[in-house]
Formats: sequence, C-alpha cells, structure tokens
Amino acid sequence: MDSAVPGFAACAFASMSNLVDVLALANDVLQAIIVIFGSAVVLYNLGRSLRVPVIRAFCALITFVVIVYLTELLVSRTIVAGSAQTWLRSGWIGIALVPAAQYQLSDALLTITGSPSHRRRFVMYAAYLIGLVFLGLVLWTDLIVGKLIPTPRAPHLTAGPLFPIFALFYWAGMAASIYHVWRARQRTVTRTTQRRITTTLIAFWAAPLAVFPYLVVVGSPNKSIPILFWPIVIMGNLVVGALFGLMTSHLSYFGAMSPDRVVRVRLFKFMARVPLAGTIVLLVYVLVSRNSPILGLPTETALGFTLVATVMLVEWLIHAYKRPLERLFQLNNDPDVYRIQRLSERLLTTSDLRQFLESVLAAACEALRTPTAFVAAITPEGPNLEAVVGPLTEPETILQDTDWQQLAQSQNGDALAAPDLETADNFILWQNYWIRPLYNQQQDAMIGIFGIRARTPIPDLDEAEAALLEQLLEQTALALGDRILQQQVFAAVEGLLPQISALQERRGAATFGGLPVLTAPPEPEDTPLLNDPGFTGMVRDALSHYWGGPKLTQSPLMRLRVVQEAMAEHDNNPTNALRAILEDAIEVQKPEGERNLTRAEWILYNILEMKFVQGKRVRDVARRLAMSESDLYRKQRVAIENVARTIEMMETAVNED
Repeated sequence: MDSAVPGFAACAFASMSNLVDVLALANDVLQAIIVIFGSAVVLYNLGRSLRVPVIRAFCALITFVVIVYLTELLVSRTIVAGSAQTWLRSGWIGIALVPAAQYQLSDALLTITGSPSHRRRFVMYAAYLIGLVFLGLVLWTDLIVGKLIPTPRAPHLTAGPLFPIFALFYWAGMAASIYHVWRARQRTVTRTTQRRITTTLIAFWAAPLAVFPYLVVVGSPNKSIPILFWPIVIMGNLVVGALFGLMTSHLSYFGAMSPDRVVRVRLFKFMARVPLAGTIVLLVYVLVSRNSPILGLPTETALGFTLVATVMLVEWLIHAYKRPLERLFQLNNDPDVYRIQRLSERLLTTSDLRQFLESVLAAACEALRTPTAFVAAITPEGPNLEAVVGPLTEPETILQDTDWQQLAQSQNGDALAAPDLETADNFILWQNYWIRPLYNQQQDAMIGIFGIRARTPIPDLDEAEAALLEQLLEQTALALGDRILQQQVFAAVEGLLPQISALQERRGAATFGGLPVLTAPPEPEDTPLLNDPGFTGMVRDALSHYWGGPKLTQSPLMRLRVVQEAMAEHDNNPTNALRAILEDAIEVQKPEGERNLTRAEWILYNILEMKFVQGKRVRDVARRLAMSESDLYRKQRVAIENVARTIEMMETAVNED
C-alpha cells in the first residue's frame, strides 16, 4: 500500500507535466498564428503605408507587436541560456516602442477627423526618443531588466531598478492614446465612421495588454509558474488576436480610394490566401511532426506529402468556393457589382473577336471550296483587317483601292448601290474576290466587309451554300457590332474614370473630415492624363472629330489646364478651346519657309493640315502627297505622336507656371 503512493504521485506528476506541455505547445502555436497574421497585415498595407498616416502608424504598431511575439516564440524553443537572454532583450525593440507607435496611430486618427496638432506631433517624436533610450538601457545595462530566470517553457528576465519608470511611461502612453481615439470618436458624425472608431477604441487595448512583460513583474527565481498561467495566457492571446483582427478590418478603409466593398473583398481574399493558408499548413505540420510514423512511413516522408497536399487542398477550396463565401459574408452582394462582374467575364476582346472570326472564315472556306477569306471592319481611320484565313495577296490594295469608309457613310451604308462598283448576286466583284458588305442590326450602317476568293468570275452559289453564307455573314456582323458597342462603352467609362476617382477620393476624405472637407475648394489637378498610356489615342480621337463630334466635345483632354486657361479666350467654350490647342500643336509641326507638298520635312505637317483641318479623304491626301495610303497611315501615326508630345510640353509649361 505504501509503495503505491509514490507510484500514484509519479503518475500524477507525469500527467501534470504532459498537460503543461500541451498547453505550452498550444500557446506557441497561437503565438505563431499571431505572428503570421501580423506579418501578413504589414505586407498587405506596405504598398500604401508611406502615403496614408493612419496605415503607416498601424503598420509600425503591428511590426513592434510581431517582434515581441516572435522573440517570445523563439525563446520558448531555445536550448542555451545565453541565447534565451539575447532573444528576450531583443524583444524589447517592440516593447519599448509600442507606446510611441500607439500614440502615433491615435494622433493620425484624431488628425484625420479634422483636429491636427503640432503639439501631439512633438509628443509623438518625444515618445519614440524615450522608447529608444529605454531600449538602449535594456540592451546594454541591467537598469530596466536584469538577469535571466530559466523557468522551463517560459524563461524571463527580472526587473531592474528603473523598471517602474518604464512601466509608468508605458501605461501613460496607453492612456493618452486611448483618450485621443475617444476624442476622434466624438468628432465623427456618420454611423459607419462611429462604428469603426468605436471598434478601434476597443481594439486599442490589444497592443499594450499583449506585449507588456508581466513575468518581469511577478517573476522570481524561487517560484515556478503555476499551471493556471497557461490557460490565462492562451485566453489572453485569443482575445489579442481577435482585437487585432477587428482593428485590421476597420483601419484598412482609411486612406483607401476604392469603395468599401472593394477594400473588404481585397482584404478577405488576401487573408484567406496568405495568412490563413499559412496557419493551416502550420497546424498540419505540428500535428504530423508530433505523431508516430503514419502507415509505416517515416515522419519526414509523411510530413512532406501532407504539407504539399494541404497547400493544394487549401488553394483549391479558396478557388472553388470563392464566390459562395463572398455571398455568405456579403462581400460582393450588390446587384450592380454582380452585373459588372458578369460583363467583365463576357467581354469580347480583340483576340476573342479574331479567334471567332477565324473560325467563321475557316467554315466559309470549307463550305464554299475557296482557299482564302477575310473580314475587315470599317473604322473612322479606314478599313482595318480583323481576320484572314488562307493566303491573302496584297490586302492593303483590296482595302484601300476602294474608299469603303466613304461608301459606308453614303446611301445609308448601301455599298451595293454605288455606281462605280461591279456587282452580281448581292456580291461586289473586285479583282479575284467576292465581297459582301456587313451591316449593323438596324441595317442602316455598313460596319465591315466580308471577302472570299472567287472560284468563278460570277458567283455561282447554290441554294444551300447561299443559305450557309448568309448565316455566317449574320454571325460576323453581330460580332463586329458587339465589338463596336463595347468600344463605345469603354470610351464612355474611360471618360468617367477620372470623375469617379475624384468622387471616391472626396468620399473617403469626407467620411472622416466632414464639413471642412466637403466645403474646401478643389485642389488644382496635377494632370494625370500626361501619365496615361492612352494619351496619344485621346489626341488622335480629338483630331478625328476636329470640326465637331463626340470624340472632340467629350474628350478627356478637356481636363488639361492648358485647355481650361484657353477657354477665357474662346467665350468659355471648351470645345473651341480644345480645337485651338490642337491647332497650335499642329502649327508647331510646320517647318520654316514656303510650303511644299513633296519635300520630306513638310510631310507630317501636310498630313495633319490636309487630313484633319481641311477634312480631306485619305485617298485624296495620299494622291496630293504622292504616296501610298499605307505609307500615309504610317506617317500619320508619327504626326499624331508629335502633336501629343507637343501638347504634353504645353501642359507641363502651364503647370510649372
């Protein structure tokens, strides 16, 4: 009986030790998860942290918290006492600077609500300086913390003589920060902003409660850590992780140019793909590595296969259930957003159009027993070859010898009614090709031509071939018409984008700034058009409607400051002002001396002046300048680029003034 008592005590001690090991391991895993998510938050906001004060301060705060948790995690795994002391002192990089970072964040929140203060800014810099002084005392002296207490699973340092002074600085910084956030909440007016600031106020307790070195206060060389310590620490870390998650989800909206729904979707997608996936892999690693061999396989082999399978499965789940999860959490549950998503998934790009047209042409060649077929779209700049199947000799001759653009604009697009074209059986006979005009759905405008190499001088299609060709022509016309409609939508959206961006910026600022932001005069625009890769295309479109048309009257170039300033000289008419700027830019291309139609230095100016100012047809301009139309198009592109470059210099000069 007496011998059973020591055995029972030994079993109880072993069970207690195993329980402590499990709790310590759970705490380590939880700390690792906080490190993973904290690092991911910093990486997510790193791209815009330098320009948004709130995000910049938040990233600094999260970085210092991550440093503390990472060093504590590494300390629990060290096997050399000297290394543990080095890591514990390194962790004070975060502990000493958290009060200053938290004060910086509270100052940024209060400033964004319309209450800037140079005094608070001075206090913030002073807090960072004091934190660095405390850090230096920790790293090179024992005045703040002293020797190492090698407690199993939780080594820590003793308190130094100046530790109470640091504790006073630490909690004073926390109190001042929370007070500033409370003031920021009092200044907000909208319910959304109040809710975000209120949540931030609650979450502001997370950092100071998480990183303060409590064991330094209660630690003693003669005391072991009680078992109740681990559940308290685990619950504390769970609360800290939840509070940081709330703070991240609410502070991500600050300084964002995109609508809230877009910010929310981006944040959740990033968190699902990066930290959540990393956390699941970590949990699988811990579970597999601490178990006995699985199915007779070595632990290393089972671990490798399990980790690879976990990564693949997590990524597949995110990809497969992305849309249902978005609807479940109402991340993208707006009908307008749903329609835009469907539109983006069904857009007919240039490559999609070419691929479809090539399929149609291949079917036409096979059905009509002809080696070559092509489709060309009628554009304001002339016919544009969209797709071709088979050998097409001299396509430029086919497209440019006849002014298809003029035919498309005359007689309601009825090219077959043109008196100078030979026709037969609804075909235009041209050289070795049978050509059919393509019309829009209203049949009142010609939008393209469909050509096939003639197998006989006169079309000899039987009834089945004619019916099949009509179906192919209808499909081709629908594709070209849809493409034209999409281009019009793109042009309209492109014109709206600058206004939408400005509105979103104003909305984001007004959310926190209120009346001062809404009533502030607009800042002068810094002309982002100059950095737009489509700037030359805007100039080309405006020139194509030089004497009137939507591409001139609705041109994004109206936003240029040089155009705005020219309006005063043109009765505040933006169209006339833009036309005058285009005219000035064209005149800059004019060489000195007497005008000549054949000399090389006059070519670019002659093209601009005759094609756009005089409005002559491409064929007439090419004939007057003694060049082929293909050469004219190449030189016209260079001339338009020169005009765009000139307007850029004019705008830059106005901005510098």
